[in-house]
This record gives sequence, C-alpha cells and structure tokens, in this order.
Amino acid sequence: MRGERMDILGLGGSALDTIKVVDHLPIRDGFCSVRSTQRMLGGSGTNVLVQAQRLGARTASISKVADDADSELIVTSLKEIGVDTRGVVMQSGGYQAPHCLIYVDGDGEKALVLDSDGGKALPKMSAEEADLDLIDEASILYVDLTPADLSMTAVRRAKAAGKLVVFNMQEDFDTVLAKGIDREFLYEFLKYVDVFAPCQEGIGPFSGSYDIGRQIVFIRKYFQGSIVLTRGSAGVTAVDELDQRNDMPAFHVDVCDTTGAGDAFIGAFMTEYLLRDQALDTSLRFASACAALTCTAFGALTSPNRSVVENFLLSAQHEEHR
Repeated sequence: MRGERMDILGLGGSALDTIKVVDHLPIRDGFCSVRSTQRMLGGSGTNVLVQAQRLGARTASISKVADDADSELIVTSLKEIGVDTRGVVMQSGGYQAPHCLIYVDGDGEKALVLDSDGGKALPKMSAEEADLDLIDEASILYVDLTPADLSMTAVRRAKAAGKLVVFNMQEDFDTVLAKGIDREFLYEFLKYVDVFAPCQEGIGPFSGSYDIGRQIVFIRKYFQGSIVLTRGSAGVTAVDELDQRNDMPAFHVDVCDTTGAGDAFIGAFMTEYLLRDQALDTSLRFASACAALTCTAFGALTSPNRSVVENFLLSAQHEEHR
C-alpha cells in the first residue's frame, strides 16, 4: 500500500549464492576439491537489507530477477525475512536468476564468480521498470551502482525529495570500471550522496594512493559528507562531515567465510548511525561486530540479530578490561 513507510530502500542486486567449501582456492591451471555445497539468498544489495532488517529496520528492495524457480526462491526468501518486495521485478523470456558461485577455503578466504551464462543473463534494470515512487516512502536510499545509470536517476530523485543517500562502493577498481563508470561519473554521483563507503582497494586507483590519509584528502575534494573507508581485516576509518576522524579496528574471530561481511557492516552502520542516531564510534563498533559475526559461519545470511550483537559486544568489553 503506497502510504506505508520504510526506513531503508535498497537499489542493488539480488542473487542466489552457491557456496562451495574447497580444500584450497582455485588457481590457474590447477584444480581443487569441493568438500560441501550450500545454496542461499545472496547479492550484495540484498545482504545489506537483510542485516538492517534483522536489526529492526524496515527495508524494501528495488531489484530484478528472472521468472524461474530460483528467482521464486529469491523473492520468497526476502519476504520470509521481512524485506518489502514490491520493487522486485520478475522478467520472463528465457533468462536465469542472478547467480554467484563462491569458493571458500579453510581460512575463510573466498573467490567469487558471477554466472551470467551468456544469453541467459538478465538485461540491466531500466528506469521505466523500476518503481522509483518507492523513494517517497523511504528515509534512506541505499545504492551500490547496480546498475549505474539507474542509480544516478534514483539518487537525483532521492536528493530532490530530501532523502538521505548512502553509496557503498565495495569493489575493486576493474569491477567499478566494468559498470561503465569513469571518474567524471563518480564525481557527479557523489554530489547526491550523504554517506560514501568505499573500500580502500577500490578507491586506491582513483586517488592514486593506498595511504588512508591521502585517500581521505582526495575524497574530500569531491565529497563533503560522511566517509566510511573500509579496510578489510584492518578495520575501518570514518570521517564525519566535520572532519572528525575515527579509526576502528576489526574484531578478531574464528573465520569460516568472509562472504557478506562488508554488506553486514554497512547495513548495521546505516541502522545505528542514521536511524537510531548513535554516535559515530558507537555505530562503527556495532557494525564491526556484525561484520565479524557474519564471518563465523558460511554465507551472507548468517548476519546477526541485535541480541546476538549486544551479547558479543558485552563479552568483548569484558575481555578488553581483563
């Protein structure tokens, strides 16, 4: 019903993940052995919304799937978790559901392969297909440039409507360029963003440096909002709109699979910092705990609920004061 309200509207990918636990990651001209296989809901944009939903946010998805059994599984899984699927478009015509094959080794390291299967790959979602009227019902628009042109249209509309915009760029430089994005597109896009969350590896080639301080100075030339610079196992560095910097180390856990850890982080960060109005350091610590807990089991859908995170943080605090 059009009068309903939501906290976070995500424009991004929904997919079905096949996770294969292997004895070691595949290498060129080599082979590996599969120890176990699992299939579950995935896609970076979906993972973000699932984490936010589990923390009490009301979420909705604008995404595109095929009209097949796997796509039905994707939509059913979203509904069961509580994500509003009015914006999910199902397209028929011999296409297959978006699918990602993920290899995970014994140390939790991974390799991801997006399976487009030639002509069965879905065309990109267009502005005509997308229900952008959902933006009017949301407090926050989350985007990750999937797809890029539609994301630009959406952020412009969101900003004109006075909504907060969060841009997550957790991909390497080559993957970003493959989306048809160049420097000028990125600089224009950032004009409509309130929170920019790039990974250090992704922003490195744009900035010409892998030094944290230099990357922040580079971003500030084009963006005046809050910066959340993720650094993998090294943690995260955030700078608010007043240029107050906060460095948060990652929690150390026994890692099974890092799939979805970054997605869990940004989903939790939006919920705490933008919706619950928590302090920056508190929000970063909470989101880092979500990312760490997601790594302790296989698949992105292992992102935790609030009680699990609070118990984890309480235990961590006791350990820190011993």
